[in-house]
Amino acid sequence: MEAGRDPGTGKRLRRTETFRGTKRKAEARLTALLAAVESGTDLDPARLTLGEYLEKWLEASEKRVRTRTHERYSELARLHVAPTLGRVPLGKLRPLHLEGLYSALLAKGLSARTVLHVHRVLFSALRQAVLWQLVPRNVAEAVVPPRPARHEVAALEAQEAGAILAAVAGSDLEQPVALALGAGLRRGEVLGLRWRDLDLDAGRARVVQTLQETRGGLRFVAPKTHRSRRSVSLPAFVVDALRGHRKAQNERRLLLGTAWQPTDLVIDRGDGGPMRPDTLSHRFRKVTRRAGLDVNFHGLRHGHASLMLAAGVHLKVVSDRLGHSAIGITADLYSHVGPLLEEQAAATLDGLIGGSR
Repeated sequence: MEAGRDPGTGKRLRRTETFRGTKRKAEARLTALLAAVESGTDLDPARLTLGEYLEKWLEASEKRVRTRTHERYSELARLHVAPTLGRVPLGKLRPLHLEGLYSALLAKGLSARTVLHVHRVLFSALRQAVLWQLVPRNVAEAVVPPRPARHEVAALEAQEAGAILAAVAGSDLEQPVALALGAGLRRGEVLGLRWRDLDLDAGRARVVQTLQETRGGLRFVAPKTHRSRRSVSLPAFVVDALRGHRKAQNERRLLLGTAWQPTDLVIDRGDGGPMRPDTLSHRFRKVTRRAGLDVNFHGLRHGHASLMLAAGVHLKVVSDRLGHSAIGITADLYSHVGPLLEEQAAATLDGLIGGSR
């Protein structure tokens, strides 16, 4: 009988069982087995392979996680787990199996970061297997995954920021660049921003949705964490850029008439519809390369944080503007700014105390 598909190959899985008895009893047993497979209750860990289990886990988790996250889980399971461990019975999976998998993936040239993501997928899947009482323990807990080298974000100098703004001035990249550099918004947040989320008179923007590209197309989703759902004050240069853009966008809307898509998006692809995130990144990279600048679109957000920290803005304020889930994330990402802040603190203290001597 068929028992789903192998997540690694996509081929149909078949399961056999030898039954001794009358034809009527055999048919009844077959009906029961088919019903168990159909309902997803055919989960005998002695017979169920890791590949089969991952398929069931992915199906069950589809409604609990974001579409992009689920697609990434599926990709990691299909490409990096199923080909090597897919046929191992779930009940016989051991820590050494995972150790061997991670070593093999690293030997094939995968980065430590990708292997860490594979580990996280297996950890989550096997944790659910424990909750479903399929296995007594999560074997991934006994495995230490490879740790990626610490990545320090390159600081963006004020002169470079000015050069970037000059390179995009007057183009339709001016507004998304201003929002990323001046407000610290992520790419998806920039593309998900609507006019109703802006109060240009007060100089504030509310981040309430983000644009994602999935296999099923573009979709708007809520921010990942409650800290990402935030209100951010806008510098004057951002407000000015948006005011001019709104006027130009209204002119385009009137010109296109019924062809205009009433999405209320601040940044659109020309007809009111959402712009693909990769399109924005590629166009920005093309402009910066032409200007001799080595920075990608996400680097604008990092530049926003680095410049604010270097100017003495409190770490908590910067973390809130970025929408980080914890202030420690901000501190780790921008640790390179620390020495400069210490020098500034020493100079400030010298002015307060040294000048009074």
